[in-house]
This record gives sequence, structure tokens and C-alpha cells, in this order.
Amino acid sequence: MRSVSTMLAALLCAATIAGPAAAGHDKSADLILYNTKVWTVDDRKPVAQAVAVRGKRIVKVGANDEVLALKGPGTRVLDLQGRLVLPGFNDSHTHFGNAAEWFFQVPLTDVNDLQLMAERIARVAARVPRGMWITGGDWATSAANAAGKNRQAGFEPLVPDLKTIDAVSPDHPLLFRRFDHVYFANSAALKLARLSPKTPDPAGGHYGRDPVTGELNGMLYGAAGEGLERQLPPMSLQQRMIGARAVAKDLNRVGITSITDIARYPDLSEEKLYPFFVERSATDMRIFQGLRKNGDLTLRVNMLVPIETEKNLVAHKIKPTAGDKWIRLGGLKAYGDSGVMYKPVAGNGLPSEWSYRFPGESAFAQEVLEADRDGYDVGVHIIGDKASHELIEWYADAIRRNPARDRRFRLIHIWHTTPEDIRRAGKLGLIADVQPYHLPREVALVGTTLDDERARSTHAWKSMIDAGIVLNLGSDMPGSYNRLHVSPYNPLDNIYFAVTRTDKTGYPAGGWHPEQKLTVEQAIRAYTLNPAWSSREDKIKGSITEGKLADIVVLSKDILTAAPTDYLKTEVLYTILNGKILDTKEEVQ
Repeated sequence: MRSVSTMLAALLCAATIAGPAAAGHDKSADLILYNTKVWTVDDRKPVAQAVAVRGKRIVKVGANDEVLALKGPGTRVLDLQGRLVLPGFNDSHTHFGNAAEWFFQVPLTDVNDLQLMAERIARVAARVPRGMWITGGDWATSAANAAGKNRQAGFEPLVPDLKTIDAVSPDHPLLFRRFDHVYFANSAALKLARLSPKTPDPAGGHYGRDPVTGELNGMLYGAAGEGLERQLPPMSLQQRMIGARAVAKDLNRVGITSITDIARYPDLSEEKLYPFFVERSATDMRIFQGLRKNGDLTLRVNMLVPIETEKNLVAHKIKPTAGDKWIRLGGLKAYGDSGVMYKPVAGNGLPSEWSYRFPGESAFAQEVLEADRDGYDVGVHIIGDKASHELIEWYADAIRRNPARDRRFRLIHIWHTTPEDIRRAGKLGLIADVQPYHLPREVALVGTTLDDERARSTHAWKSMIDAGIVLNLGSDMPGSYNRLHVSPYNPLDNIYFAVTRTDKTGYPAGGWHPEQKLTVEQAIRAYTLNPAWSSREDKIKGSITEGKLADIVVLSKDILTAAPTDYLKTEVLYTILNGKILDTKEEVQ
């Protein structure tokens, strides 16, 4: 096994996506965007008409005539006719590796209808290379949960029709699981597994059969489905790379040029003895390394790796912020709670427990203290108000006891808190990584189970900014680990949620606790400059500033003046990374 230090060195020496180099002493620009509205997110020059790029950097921001003066014979010039230009979006919380795996899966938890199932399958089959397995689960979950909640007797989950599913998946074997662990396989999967009407039922299960002909109907019960599932090829790094290339392009298509990703060093994983699946949902960094080696890394990646590996990082001399402008170590990540509240609320859906990955209050406080002493920034998944209070205390303790330094401590998610803890977090200079979609996703539940006092400081984004907390917006893509929720990763969707505090239908009218709405300017900053500052990269990206990297997005509508509902209709016309306009056309297999 290669040493981690060797792997890191290889990563840093790998080929990069390079912008066109300036020839000799030629001062002309390679790319000019003009006749536009440039919202720079740079307070020294907030608005401009044009931008010039040479190589990978921005060389001029100003009036049309100033920028056009840099036009040369080889300059590409785009007249944007008043379109809005922003810094490239920076998603502050992703699980890229999960998204690469989900590429091969059909989201089915909300499906209990044959036509909808067929439509979902067709979309996935169009992008997955022919012959590769497509999986999915757990169909009919939402319907079953609703039936249970409403005490609906006689609930019948969907039994897919084999011919209908075969028609939309002729080139892929499929295996899906239902909420109750019943399975369904299409004909391609049955053939590949050499299952036929003559196949005897296994002990502990049976194959679904047509009552008249005896032909297999695709349904697999008990050990029959479990047995086939065990025969599926494990997802290899090569397969993840196929998904990763598509996911990177998906993110570029909506204007994302940087991410902060929950990741892991695989060689460090081999050195650990974990009591639980501590690194669940952490991206294998070899995915990013592979994309870079092949010239497919079209995102800048700031990694947060498990805090449990901190001593291994120190032993291998992997220092804080190790890496470069493409792949870097941004800090350590830990999982806190699932809703530890001061006052448990019956029926609020929060288990009020620390995560199974949480080692205990005193042990975790020591982990934070030691990580900070070694110079690593820390971010913690935190949900409940009591858990948030404890985390702020642990951060404050590390600040008191360790030598002074420039810290970037993160409160990740931070749903519930108190006004006093918001003020304390601001005084400590903490960062809040929030995902606006979590509010409309949970608003019906939270809005009916929290008392007014606690509701006012739940998802309290405006209060956080007012207190001095650095607010970052992100997606948590691809969604919850159990697949019950799919997170929208389009920044324009999440900006809409942050500005309106409603879902896409406008519920609740006027927004949930509208005093906590963000302005569109605050939301843009929280998707650009703030995440760059949080990863210590604001000197090189996050705003359209001369000398910074040319990571830029061009929108079809001016969201600074448009109604929030128009954000949802706004398209990304160009995504520019490292001075190059990216090809974001979707590939169809």
C-alpha cells in the first residue's frame, strides 16, 4: 500500500486543467465578457460592465471601453446583452461520492405508481452505459409511511409490471428493493442471473410467478431477492469514476465551480479500527485524483475529512490546507447529533440522540481541543439547540486553551439554536454551513411541533448574519443517506429558498418566519465569497476581482432585480472555470 504522503505528492503533481497561457509579452485578453451587469461581490467595486480574462485569471473589471481595450486578434469576445455575471458558485456542503453512486440508482422512495416508476427508470437508463446494473430503493416508502400515519388499513404497495419495465430498460439489468425488502428484477437481470421458470425457490424465499403460465414476473421475495442482490458486482472505483464525471458536469451545468466536500483519505481508512461506519458518506479522494489525472476535474475541491483521522494526518505530516487550487485539505468533519434538544417535542421526528458516530461529550471535546492545537479547522454536523450549545462551548474552550490563531470553525446544518447562542457564535467568529432546502423540506413538521419561542431561532439565517456569523449556503447533495430526501443542488433553487423561506409552491404564504429571510445579495455572497473565505481561499476566488482566478457564471436573468419566482426559471448560460468556458451539454448513452 502506498503511503499517504506518497499519494498526496502524486495528487499535487497530477495534471491540471489549464487555461490558455498568455503568449510572451502580449497583454491582450483571451476572453472578454462585455455589455453585461457584473455583480462582483467585491465591496471595493461592486458593479461593472465588463470582465477580461487572460490565462486562468481575471485581468480587468470595469467599463466596456476599458475592458475592450484589451481585445487582441485572438480574443474571444462575448456580447452578453445585459445578462448578469457572478462569481462561480461554491457549494459549501456536498457528498460527491454519494452522488457518483446515486448516478446508477433510480430514486424510488416516493414512487408507488407504475407510470412514474417507468419514467424515472427511462431517465436513468438514458445516462448509464449500456449493460451496467441499475439499482434503486426503497419504492413505496412514502406511501407506506403515509398509510401508517393515517392508519390506513389494507395498504397495497405497487407490484411493477415486468413488460412495462422491460420496455424502458432493454439494455440494462435492473434490481430494485421495496420498502419491506421485497425485490423486483427486470428480464435482463433475470437472464443474466440464469433464473428461469424451472429455477426452484430458495429456502426462506420464493420467485414471483404468473399464476397461469408459471413464468417469472420479476418479483423476488425474501432469500430470492437477497440472494440476487448479493451477486451484484461491488461498485468499483472505475464505476464511481463514470458517475463522478457525470456529476461534475451536472454541477457545472448549474454554475458550480467549487465545492466543500465530505471526503476521506482511503489509505488512512486502512489504518483505523472503527467501531461503526464512521466514514459513511465520505468521498474517496481517489475519485478527485482520478478526475484530475484524466483532465475531467471541472471543480475545485475543498475536503473536510473525518476528525477520527486527525492523529494519522499528523503522523503522515499532512498539514492543514495541504494541497493546491484544485484539491486541498480544508479541515476536519465530525457528526454530532440527530436533534438533541433542551425540551424534547413529541412527534417532531427528531430522535434527540447524539449520532452513533459520536464518541461522547468529554471525548469529543478533547478531539476538538487537540485538532485545534494541531492547527486543523473543524466542522461538526449539528441539529438540536442543546447540541448546538454544547458544540459552541467546545469551540470556545479550544479557543481559550490553545494558542491564538486564525480559525475557521464550522456549525454544519445548525437547525435549532437559541438567540443567546447565536450571539455567542458570532462573537467567536464561527461559520454556519446551512442548506436552505432543509427548511421547506421540514417546515410542515417543524412549524407544528415547536413553540413560538424556539421557532423564532430555528433556521435563523438573518439573525446569524446580524450576529457576525459567516453564513455559507450549500445543498447537502445528493440527499439523505436513506434516499428519503433528494437535495436540489441548483444554487438558484437554494437562493430562492433562502430569500423566500417557502417551498416552490409558495408554502407557507409569506415565508416561514419571514424576518429571517435573506436578501438576494446576502444569498449570492453566501454562495460565493463566504465559502471561499471559510476555506481560506478568498484571496484567489469568491469574487470577480482583478488577479483572482477566472471562475465565473453567466445567468439568463438578473436575479438581483427579478422576482424570486423567476430564479426558478433562470438558466446558466456559461460556466467559466480557470478562464475556460466549460462544455456542460448532457451526455446521453
